[in-house]
Amino acid sequence: MLTNFFKKRFPDTKYGIESVRNSFPNRLNFMHSIAAKIFLSLIPLLLLFACSSNKTVKETDVFEPDAAFKKANDLIKRKYYNDAREILETIKSRDASQKYAALAKIRIADTYFEDEAYEEAVVEYEHFLDVHPRHKYSSYAQYMLATSFFKRIKTIDVSYSWAKRAMQEFQKLRRIYPRNPYMDITESRIKTCKLILAEYEFYVGRFYFKKGSYEAAVNRFSELLENYPDSKMESEALYYLGLSYQNMGQNDRALNILTALIKKFPSIEISMDAKEVIDTLDEKK
Repeated sequence: MLTNFFKKRFPDTKYGIESVRNSFPNRLNFMHSIAAKIFLSLIPLLLLFACSSNKTVKETDVFEPDAAFKKANDLIKRKYYNDAREILETIKSRDASQKYAALAKIRIADTYFEDEAYEEAVVEYEHFLDVHPRHKYSSYAQYMLATSFFKRIKTIDVSYSWAKRAMQEFQKLRRIYPRNPYMDITESRIKTCKLILAEYEFYVGRFYFKKGSYEAAVNRFSELLENYPDSKMESEALYYLGLSYQNMGQNDRALNILTALIKKFPSIEISMDAKEVIDTLDEKK
């Protein structure tokens, strides 16, 4: 009966029962191949579903900027500045309220300052002030900006530009934020910067004087007296200014300058030297 069925199904002799039996393994292999291809084609869909599922989970995560900000501050205290900056950058991008995002910008600048990377700190403080000129902590950012320049002051011969910029930024703090809580230290540091700048002008003036470039020396000593009056370098600046005029043959100017020195500082040693120079000039008249 089975034989008749196959003969009717496959009348051709090559499709006899033996051929059908032989064809079963081939059909099984074919079905396995199809199943494998279907499975492989489903893999991208499965991966896509998994990714979208993870994304959904991440998007529904509740970000707590206050907790992240606290963690960043703890890391800063422990001097893990790079780790703190990573968290603070996340706060900047994910804080929907923007309350902690602004604070994160300041603290990023603080990490650079604490790490003595003052150039990077300056960039961050300036950026904060550009974006938030009237923020609650703007006066703090301005103070730290000025301090970042102040901290770079070293010896007189290489610190002129840092002292000048620090003085300008402290003066800006005093002008724009007159009620800032840093007024006492601001005034003290402005005086320090002025002293450094005066010392630098005197340093350069003395250099020109020793070199015999008296006109250049006159310019430096005159700028010192004009820009930084009542500095502790004033008496020496007056003395060398008088000597410079003397060496230039401008004795009247020399007498006026040296007389002003003696009048303002009558009891100091350099005034005694000035009197001797005046006596010499009087003899030449």
